[in-house]
Amino acid sequence: MLLIDKYAYTNNLTDLKPQIKVGIGMVLLIASMLVNNIVALSCIMVLMSISIVCIAKIDFKNYLKLLKIPIYFLFIGIIANLINISFDSKPLIYSINIFNMYVGISKESLNTSTYILFRSMSCLTCVYFFVLTTPFNQLLFLLKKIHIPDTVIELTMLVYRFIFIFLEEVSDIRKSQQLRFGYIDLKTSYKSIGLLGNLLFKRLMKRYEDMSISLDMKLYDGKFHIVGDSDV
Repeated sequence: MLLIDKYAYTNNLTDLKPQIKVGIGMVLLIASMLVNNIVALSCIMVLMSISIVCIAKIDFKNYLKLLKIPIYFLFIGIIANLINISFDSKPLIYSINIFNMYVGISKESLNTSTYILFRSMSCLTCVYFFVLTTPFNQLLFLLKKIHIPDTVIELTMLVYRFIFIFLEEVSDIRKSQQLRFGYIDLKTSYKSIGLLGNLLFKRLMKRYEDMSISLDMKLYDGKFHIVGDSDV
């Protein structure tokens, strides 16, 4: 089970109605996208983090680990936005000369990058609040309640299922290769990755066939019937 999915089913806000969680998350997410005040964005970020860690009781270290993944991509984008290339050094508050061109940081790019950082982190904590506190079955009921087409809901269910199948197969194959010293050096690692991709495709196709047979045995008629609490 994915760490995010595990917390979604075991946190202290699991039983809270998804409408409330989605409502809080969406309102603050929209506010994060519209507000241009760093203090307000910081308050939203702190409020959402406190709700996740202190109210939902998500482990703080694991919460930071989950934040690390998108933060890496965020910083790459911020660095690209921060750096300016110009033939004139005057607009730059710090620069170096490379082949008669100035590469550096301007006051405008610094301000823009700061807003991007705080806005992105604020939006990210709002999304994580919903993801880490809402189980997948509640999400399905919510989608059904707002009259999302059944086809979209069924595709969502299948994609969700195949994510776990994919990760399970990758984990099993990789563990098997590691036991056979498949990643002992760079050359062997490249070969193992190629074999992993080849074997993964075959095993996923086999799992797909098994699932199709299972659905046929259960008289699947092209529609998943979602049954749940009427209180959701």
